[in-house]
Amino acid sequence: MSHQPRKCGDSLVPLREWIEASAKEQISAQKTAGFQEKKYMDELILRTTTIAFGIAELLRHARRPSLDHPPTSHGGQCRIDNFVVRVAAASEKTSLPTRNDIKGVDMLSPPQSVNIVEPSFLQSVFFDEDQLGRYLEVELFPLSGADSRIDSCSQREKDVCCNLFGVLLYELYSYLSPLPAEGPSQITMINKRSGPSDPEESSKKKTRLTKDEDPAETTFPETASAAQEILNAHKQTHPALPVMELGIPASICLLTKNLLECGEENRPDEAYDSLDTVTRDLHLLLLDPIRFLFDRRPSLENERVELSFREHKLYGREKEVSAITDAFCRVSEGKSEAMIIDGYSGSGKSMLVDNLKARVDMAEGYVITYKFDQISKKGPLFGVISAFNDLCPLIRERSSKPDLQVLVKNLLDVFGANLSVLARLVPNIETLSPQLKLAALEKESGSQLNMRSICFTLQRFMRVVSSKSHPVLLFLDDLQWCDNSALAVVESILADVVGSGCLFFVGSYRSNEVQDSHAIFSLVANLRSSGVPITTISLEGLTQEDLSTMISDASGMFPRICKPLAEMVFQKTKGNPFFVLAFLRSLVDEDMLHFCEEKMRWVWDKEGIRSMDITGNVLYLLSSKMNGLSENIQLTLKVAACFGIKITDYVVGHLSTSSEYSAIRDGLAHAIKEGFMVGLPDEFKFVHDKVREAAYGLIPESEKSQYHYKLGMLLHSRTKGKDVGALIFYTADHINHGINSLPVECPELRVDFAKVNEMAGVKAVECTDYVAACSYLSTALSLLPTDHWQRYYDQSLRLLFLSAKSSYSCGDVEGAQDILGEILDHCVCLEDKLDSYFLLVTIRNVRGHIKDAYSLCHGVLSQFGEVIPSSLDPKQTFKMIEETSIIVNNLSDTDLLEMKEADEKLCISLKFYNLIVNVALFARPDMAAFLACKMVQLTMKHGICKYSIMGFVQYAAILSDNKMANGIWDVLSTSGDASRIGKAAMSCWKGRFQTAEQLPRLYTVYYGRVAYLSETFQMCACMLQQGFEAGMSIGDIGSALFNALLHVAYSMWSSEKLPTLLETVDYYLELMVLYKNDFARILMSLFRGTISQLIDKGEVKMSSSGETEKLANTPDLMYFHQAYRAFWIGHNARCHHCLEKMLQMSSPVRNPILRDRFRVANLAGILFIYGINSIQLLKRRNSAKIRSIPGNVIAILQTAALHSRWNFCNKVHLLEAEVLSFEGSNEEAKESYAAAISSARFSGFIQEQGLACELAGCHYKEIGDPISARIFFGQAKQCYAEWGSQMKVDSITRQLESI
Repeated sequence: MSHQPRKCGDSLVPLREWIEASAKEQISAQKTAGFQEKKYMDELILRTTTIAFGIAELLRHARRPSLDHPPTSHGGQCRIDNFVVRVAAASEKTSLPTRNDIKGVDMLSPPQSVNIVEPSFLQSVFFDEDQLGRYLEVELFPLSGADSRIDSCSQREKDVCCNLFGVLLYELYSYLSPLPAEGPSQITMINKRSGPSDPEESSKKKTRLTKDEDPAETTFPETASAAQEILNAHKQTHPALPVMELGIPASICLLTKNLLECGEENRPDEAYDSLDTVTRDLHLLLLDPIRFLFDRRPSLENERVELSFREHKLYGREKEVSAITDAFCRVSEGKSEAMIIDGYSGSGKSMLVDNLKARVDMAEGYVITYKFDQISKKGPLFGVISAFNDLCPLIRERSSKPDLQVLVKNLLDVFGANLSVLARLVPNIETLSPQLKLAALEKESGSQLNMRSICFTLQRFMRVVSSKSHPVLLFLDDLQWCDNSALAVVESILADVVGSGCLFFVGSYRSNEVQDSHAIFSLVANLRSSGVPITTISLEGLTQEDLSTMISDASGMFPRICKPLAEMVFQKTKGNPFFVLAFLRSLVDEDMLHFCEEKMRWVWDKEGIRSMDITGNVLYLLSSKMNGLSENIQLTLKVAACFGIKITDYVVGHLSTSSEYSAIRDGLAHAIKEGFMVGLPDEFKFVHDKVREAAYGLIPESEKSQYHYKLGMLLHSRTKGKDVGALIFYTADHINHGINSLPVECPELRVDFAKVNEMAGVKAVECTDYVAACSYLSTALSLLPTDHWQRYYDQSLRLLFLSAKSSYSCGDVEGAQDILGEILDHCVCLEDKLDSYFLLVTIRNVRGHIKDAYSLCHGVLSQFGEVIPSSLDPKQTFKMIEETSIIVNNLSDTDLLEMKEADEKLCISLKFYNLIVNVALFARPDMAAFLACKMVQLTMKHGICKYSIMGFVQYAAILSDNKMANGIWDVLSTSGDASRIGKAAMSCWKGRFQTAEQLPRLYTVYYGRVAYLSETFQMCACMLQQGFEAGMSIGDIGSALFNALLHVAYSMWSSEKLPTLLETVDYYLELMVLYKNDFARILMSLFRGTISQLIDKGEVKMSSSGETEKLANTPDLMYFHQAYRAFWIGHNARCHHCLEKMLQMSSPVRNPILRDRFRVANLAGILFIYGINSIQLLKRRNSAKIRSIPGNVIAILQTAALHSRWNFCNKVHLLEAEVLSFEGSNEEAKESYAAAISSARFSGFIQEQGLACELAGCHYKEIGDPISARIFFGQAKQCYAEWGSQMKVDSITRQLESI
C-alpha cells in the first residue's frame, strides 16, 4: 500500500477503521470518571490532530499526475478512504494509546506517504511527563519517477482543496459525515435541536452511524462547483456545524469552519487562503496543545479566563538574540567584549539579556547584574562594585572543591600582601576560603583608595576569576542614570592590555533620555580606540506580525485570527512590548477584550478600541488602573516608589512600626497580586521602571519633596543614634529632598541633618564610593551655619578633611587642595593640621610639585622641633652615615622586632620623615642620606613605628650606593652591612607592621637598590612587579610606575625572554600614557628601544626635543642605554665612551634626580659590560688606562659574589676567562669559559650564557681550533634564540659562515 521506507512491524490501518476504533475507545473511556477520562480524551484529540497534520501535508505537497498515474480529482484525493494511518508496532506501544503511536500517513491515490517525526536533536531532550507539546516534522516519500514540482493552483482550486479538507476534518473529529450519501435529504446528523442530551446515547448514535453507513458508497464532489452545490444544499436543510457540542475543541471547530467557509460565495475574512496556512495552524496546535488546542477554562484562583502571556518569550528579536549570543560565544573563546543596547523604556532591553542567561549557565559562566536607579542616591560606582562583590557567592556555589582551591591559590598569588585591598572592595571573597576570610577581617583601612586603585584591583580580580571555562556576563541596566566613575571601572577591565579575563559587558540605556555628552558615548569611543570589540543594538517597536504572534500566544488563538486586533494595538502602542502588555490588560479590565464562553475564544470591541484615547503613554494606563485601587494599596505603591525600583524588607520593617504605615505589608501583598510588584528574598521590586514611575506619579509634583522628607524623618526617628548600615543612605536621601524648605531659624535641626549626611558620607567612603561621599559631605557642610568653624569646630574639621580625601580620590585634585587650604587657615593648633598637611604634601608630590612638597614637609617637621639643615656638603653627609653605622652595628631583625614602640609624637614626626625622605630623592637628593640617617637615629634612641622601616631601608640603600670615598670601585664594598640592615628592616615590617600603604615604596627602595646584593635578580624582578601591582592597588601611581621601571631593568638583567619583556614594557607604557606620567614614559621608552634593537636590530625612534630636554636631568640613563645597545652590536669604542660618561656622573656631589633609583639596578651589569668591553678594546689597542679596568672590575664582582654567587659568579668567571685568553693562558682560559657557561646556565642568565659561548668560540677560533669554535658558536646561537634576540642570532650565523 505504501511506497516509503517504514519501520518493520508498523501497522497499516485504513483511516476509516482507525476512526471507528477511536469511536469505540471513546465510548469505553467515557465509562471511567475524572482525570483518567480527560487524559484519554486529550490523547485522542492529539492523535487525531497528528493525523490531520499528516493528511494536510500530503495534500499540500500533492504532485502533478505522471504518465504512470492518471489524474485524480480533488474530491477523490480528499476522502477518508484515500488514507491509511501507520501506527507504531505493538512492542513500542504503552498501556494506553498516545500521540507517539502515530508514525505516519499514506495516501493511496496518488500514492504518497509522509512520516511524522520529531527532529533528532529533540529526541534526547528530557520532557516532563505531563508536557503534551511536540515539535513535529514530516518526511515525504513520492513515487520514484514522479514529478517533484509542487502543483501551481489558482485561488479557486486552493479554495476547493481547503473546503474538501474541511469536510474530511469534520468527519475525522466528529465521526460524522457532513455530506449526504445520496443527496442532501438523506443525511443523518446530530445537531443542536435534535441531538440527544445523554452523552452515552450520543456516542451510540455516532457509532451506529459510522457502522451502518457504507463509506464506499459515499459520493464525493469531483469539482469545485460540484462541491459548492452539495454544500449549499446541505446548509438549506441542516443548520450550523454542531461539532463543538460533541466535545471537539473550539480551535478545531474554528479551523474546520474556516476551511468549509472557503467554498462560500461571500468568503469571510477568516477563511483559509491555502493549505499552507492550515498546516501552520495544525503544527501550532501540536506544538503547544495546552495553549492552542484544548479549550481554556477559568482557574481555581480566577473566575474568568485570563490572557496567558509568555512572560519570558522574546518576540521579533531573532536578529538581536543571534547577535548577543554570537558575542558571548566569542567571549567564551577568551576575549572580552562589550555590547550596548538602546531603546525606549519597555522595548525589551532587559529581556534580551535575560534570554542569554541560560546559555551563560550552560557554559558554566557567571551572570552579575546591577540596575541603576533614578531615585536612589546610592552612587553608581557603589552599584558596579557591588555587582563584582555578588560574583563571589556565585563562584562558591557553583565551583567544585578542587576548582575553588585553585582559584583561591591564584588570588593569593596575584594579590599577596595586597589581598586586604581586594577585601575592602570585594568583602565577599571571605566566602571562598578561610584564608581569604582572614584577609577580609584584616582589611587595610589606613590607605586611601581612589578611582585608579579601584579600577586596577578589580581588573586583576577579573583576570583571576574569569576565564574561557568560566566567562562572566556583567549586565548594567539603565545606564542613563550612571556616571563616569561607574563606567571607568568597566572600561578599565575591558581595555585590560594583559587581556587575560573573559568579560562580556552588556549595558542598556533609554535612547530618549540621554544627551550626546553622556558618559555612555565616551565609553563606546574609548573602547573602540582601545581595540575592544563592541556591538551596538537599537531596539525598535515590534512589527504587526510580531504582535499577532504575541497576542496569539496570550489568547490561544491562531495568529491569523489575531491580526485585526494586532493592527489596532500597534496603532495605539507603536509596538512597544511593555506598552502592548499594559494596553491588552487594560482592554480586559475595560471589557473591550473578553473571553466568550459560548464561542470559547476571545472577542473584542473593534469600534471601542479604535476610539480609545490613551495619549500614547503607558503611564496613563498604569496610573488609571492604580487610581482604582484601595487607599492602602495606593499608599504602599507611593511609598515603595519613593525608594526606587525596589524597597528592602528591612526598610519595610521600620516603616511598619508607625501607625501610618502599619498596613504596608498587606498593601505590598495586594500590589504583588495586582501584578505591579514581585516579592523577592529580603526585598520587594516593581515589575518594571514604568510601573514605578506610574506609582511615583500618584504623588502630586508639589508634594513629592515633603513626601520624601516625611519618610526620611520617620526613618531618622526610628534609627537615630544607631549603626544602621546602608539604611543611612535612605534616611539621608529622603531628608535631603526637603532640606531646602527648612527655615533658617531651626539651626539645631539643620545641624542634626548635617550629622545624618556626615554618617552617610562616612559609610560611602567605607564602600569606596567617593563620588557619593562628596555629595553627602557637601550637603552636610551646606547645612552648617556660616560661622560653623567657631560654633561647630570639631564637626567642621571632620567634614572638611573627609571631603578633601574624597575629592582627591575622585580625581578632583584642585578641589581637594582648596578644601585643605581652608582647613589650614582655620585650624587652631598644629595637631589638627597634621592630617591636612600630610595629604597636601602627597598631592603636591603626585602632581610633580616636588620642591613645594619638600618645603611644606620641612616646615611641618620644623614645627615639631626637628632641625633639618637647608644644605649639607658631602663630608657632612659621610659623617652622618658613619655615625649611624656605629649605632646600627650588629643590628638584627630580632632587635627591631623586639624594640619598644615609639610614642605618638615620634610616630607623627617619623610619618613626615617617611614622606620627606621619598620626596628628597627627587627634590633634594643631596639631603636624602641625612634624612634616612636621622630616621634611623631617632628610632634607635626613642622606639620604632611602622614609618621607621623606610628609614632603615633607605639607609641600607645609601650604604650600597653612596659610600664612594675612593670612587666607583668602593660601591659594593659595604654590601654586607647594606644587605644585613635591609633584610632586618623588611623582616620587621613583615612580622610587625606589613601595611599595604607602605609596600610600594619599600619595594622600590629595597628590591631596587639593596636586595640584589643577596637575592637573585629574578626574585628582585618578581618583587618589583609586586611593588608595581601594590602601588596600583592603593592608588600610589608614582611608586607603582617607578617599580615598573625597575622591574623592567631587573628583568633585562635576569634574562627575561625579550618578546615577553617587550609586551610587558608596552603594557607599562600604556599605563604611563593613561596616567600622564611623561617622565616615566620617556624612561620606559628607552628600555623599549633597547629591547627592540636586541630583538631584531630594528630602528630605534629618537626622542623628540621635548623628551630630550626632560632626559637632560638623567643623562646617565641615556648613556647607559646607548652603551648597552653598542655592546651587543659590537661597537666597543662607542660602548666605552658612553660608559665612561656615565661613570663620571657617579659622584654624590653630582647626584642627578632619579639616579639613585635606577643606577644601582644596573650597576652590576654595567661593571660587567665595562670589564668585558675593555678587554675587546685592549685586543685592538693596548692602553694602560684601559688595561687596569678588567682587574678592578673582577675585584669588585668577586666581593659581590661572596654575598650572591647566583648573580655574580658567572660574571667573574667570564671576565677571568677573557683576561686569561688575552694574556695567552689558553688552558686556564678554557676552564674559566666552561665555568662561566656552567654557572650562567645554573643561574638562568641565558643571554650571559650565550655571551660566554660566543666569546669561547672567538677564543677557540683565535687559537686555531675551528671545530671547538663551531660548537661554541652553535651553543651561543641556541642561547640567543632562546633569549629572543634575532639580531644576535644573525650575528653568530655570520661568524659561523666565516670559519
